Amino acid sequence: MNLLAIDTVTDACSVALSGTGDTILERFQIESRGHSNLVLAMAEDVILEAGISRHDLNGIAFDSGPGSFTGIRIGLGVAQGLALAFDLPLLGVSSLMALAEGSGVNAVLPAIDARMGEVYWGRLAQDKESVEGWVWLDEARVSTPAAVPALVADEIGVGSGWDGYADAFGLSENDAHLWLPGRCPRASDIARIACRCFDSGLKSGGQIVSPIYIRDAVT
Repeated sequence: MNLLAIDTVTDACSVALSGTGDTILERFQIESRGHSNLVLAMAEDVILEAGISRHDLNGIAFDSGPGSFTGIRIGLGVAQGLALAFDLPLLGVSSLMALAEGSGVNAVLPAIDARMGEVYWGRLAQDKESVEGWVWLDEARVSTPAAVPALVADEIGVGSGWDGYADAFGLSENDAHLWLPGRCPRASDIARIACRCFDSGLKSGGQIVSPIYIRDAVT
């Protein structure tokens, strides 16, 4: 299906378009500001590269958080605007699940820097019986890094929370093999999860989807 996916919840901004088979076109850029300007240009780029128009889209997916409050609002606004304008189904996908999808491992503890000495985190494991392809072992929440449970066997950490708070997690340079550095949620992984959901017949919430803020403080 021609599904457009948007991710703006961290310093990374990306847009992806799924096409025939496993083909996914993506634009990705690390930019702490200016996501609202970047995301629309990226969307136009991938649609143009695919040789289709907006009227050929079958659905919209976006990173619903947790993450930057402003970033979530930007992604939601653009995704919802496109969904309403072209009468398309809209689906929100967790940023933590997107990190798990992009990790390439079966058991993941993703953590995103939530500022103020805290991280957004959760625990996920691959599950082929699940519509999304993942099952939550610990639902998304926010806490200090010290309050995050230790990794269990075969579990890997991923996300900016691990990069920024390795010491607070009780890790040293000798433990670098326990997490995947420099990873952030990407629209291509949002697209893969969303396509599985739509292919399985999962119904979206129409064009109105609630973001996942976890906490109310603006970051």
